[in-house]
Amino acid sequence: MFTKEELNRNLLGCLEVALFMPIARQRFGNTYDEAVRSFIVPVVLFPLTLGAVYLFPQHDTDNVSANSLAMLYSLRMATSWALFIAAVYMIVREIDRRDLFYKFIIANNWITVPATVIFIPVAFMLLSGRYTWDELYPFILCLMFYSYAFTAFMVAYILRVPWELAGFITFIGVMINDNTLEVVHWITERL
Repeated sequence: MFTKEELNRNLLGCLEVALFMPIARQRFGNTYDEAVRSFIVPVVLFPLTLGAVYLFPQHDTDNVSANSLAMLYSLRMATSWALFIAAVYMIVREIDRRDLFYKFIIANNWITVPATVIFIPVAFMLLSGRYTWDELYPFILCLMFYSYAFTAFMVAYILRVPWELAGFITFIGVMINDNTLEVVHWITERL
């Protein structure tokens, strides 16, 4: 598990990333052990994602059992991580930034905290019934662009690369995420 110092340092780092503060690069560790432990963060936050899937089901998931849906989304998450980490590793190997790879993994896993927190009000507004999905969609788009922006910021400052490459790496993550989601939808249509 995390030490208190490690937990505080990483939480401060993910808050600084979300506020676009360059000092965030100094907050995250750069060891293999800490990189492995950092996967606890998205795993712990994953049930919130599953909750959103159950509470706001897509039209093509109505006929799929809850267990099958949980398994598909779990496989999707693991596949997305593996593909994204492999793609980033190939890039950092080419640009000779392998010494910062573990720091990138740690920061990438920890920024799931602010990315999740900013969507909690949306879920609350939808659950309260005060707003419909159509009414909140423009707000959700703004939150998505904000999360992409602070992800690109994190990439630029952690890997010490130009913004263009940071945007490209973020774009790779978005495309992997979207394509794995499409695969899940394709599978659920056939179940």
